[in-house]
Amino acid sequence: MIQVWEQDLLLLLTKVFFIVISLIYTVFAFMMLRQVALMNKSFTASLHTFFTFLSWVHFLAAILGVALVFIIL
Repeated sequence: MIQVWEQDLLLLLTKVFFIVISLIYTVFAFMMLRQVALMNKSFTASLHTFFTFLSWVHFLAAILGVALVFIIL
């Protein structure tokens, strides 16, 4: 039988896990944004504006995900 404090500890660890993972993913999305900017400086492509737009959407979605994790948890 699970004690009450064990349930609270498990819930706390789950919350911390999701917060840390979402923050790490946001850092990854920011690094992808920087990589796309660097790629666009290195050579020109016909779709460079699309890639830039897509990387910004990805980064903003990651930030929205962090906000949702903080709101929900």
